[in-house]
Amino acid sequence: MKVINLLGADFELACRHLALKVLETYQPDLVIGVLTGGGYVGREMMKASPESLDRKYAEIKIQRSGTKKKEKGLLKVIIKYSPTFLLNWMRMLESVVLERKAKKNNPKRTGPIIIPEEIDEFLKESPKKILLVDDAIDSGATLYLLKEHLGIYKNAAIKLAVITVTTPHPITDADYYLYHDRVLVRFPWSNDVKKKR
Repeated sequence: MKVINLLGADFELACRHLALKVLETYQPDLVIGVLTGGGYVGREMMKASPESLDRKYAEIKIQRSGTKKKEKGLLKVIIKYSPTFLLNWMRMLESVVLERKAKKNNPKRTGPIIIPEEIDEFLKESPKKILLVDDAIDSGATLYLLKEHLGIYKNAAIKLAVITVTTPHPITDADYYLYHDRVLVRFPWSNDVKKKR
């Protein structure tokens, strides 16, 4: 397990590579970015795709409960003043803990999923190819929930694209990815990015 940084131009390049990888074999009619991370990745992928004017783009929000905890209190201060090696160690520890929890408690996501009205109408018109985009798959529960929900659109073909798959056996896996070997990625929006002063 290792931690890598995809910041600035490196992040844009990674999204471009992921977009090209998808487009080699799949031409989606609709790209859906899962907010927050998947929205950043999805928007960059759309910029990298010359055919992006011919496809629709939408975003859907489903947030893990643990994310809010990282944004507040003492942990925020610890993250701000910790050296990078310690931040990497904390990321790896968090990943191991989440993986063990997932094995023990079959992870599930719940909550309302609201498809924008114009996208709903677009999907009802005829069979469509959908690409769900997120930054990472940890347990896979979020993308599993969205894929199941989008099953209401008959004959929709749904593929998943992420920058990294962080666990060996998520409940749903990516069709397209850049890393699938327990690589943890620090993205520009990650809570533990060192801000330049």
